[in-house]
This record gives sequence, C-alpha cells and structure tokens, in this order.
Amino acid sequence: MTARGRTSSRNPLLIHTLVSTGNRYDPLLAASLAPASRTLYEQARRMCSVAELSASCGLPLGLTRVLIGDLLKIGQLVVHDARPSQDLALLERLRAGLVRLT
Repeated sequence: MTARGRTSSRNPLLIHTLVSTGNRYDPLLAASLAPASRTLYEQARRMCSVAELSASCGLPLGLTRVLIGDLLKIGQLVVHDARPSQDLALLERLRAGLVRLT
C-alpha cells in the first residue's frame, strides 16, 4: 500500500486516536505490504496513537493517517476508544512522541 497521491483518509483519525492490530496480526500480510505500511502495521502490534505511529515510523502525519485508513479498510487494524483512565497515560505518550520529533 502506498498513498498514491492521496492526502486524506475516509476515516477521521485524530492524533490521539488509538489503534492496534488487536489479535489480527498476520505475518504473511506484513510481508506483502509496502515498506511504510509494513512498518506501521508492525508498530501497531501494541496499542498506540496515530501521533505515536507517525513519530516512531518517521512518517508525516498525513501519510500515516492515509496508510492507517487503508489498513482499517481491509480490517487489519482496530480503533480503540480512549478510556478516561488512559487520558494521563495517553498525554504522557503523546508528549514523549513529540519530544522525540524535536
């Protein structure tokens, strides 16, 4: 999967939207993906935010959103609801991700 010139996704993904592969990780699918999509897919084996994925994969946020949207479309990623008890932990992870970008 590549962005193929697309700049947005049909899924409204905020920077704090949490995604993961859930229990759906498929190594054969991972091997068949384009490098950027493969990196995102493999990083999403643990639940993390869109911003964290963007930072950890070294991809622009817009491209990250498009590629996550593609993986959601084929049912390989899961969007998780943020729980109130996760708010502080989420903010700490977002802060850490932003610090890594600087």
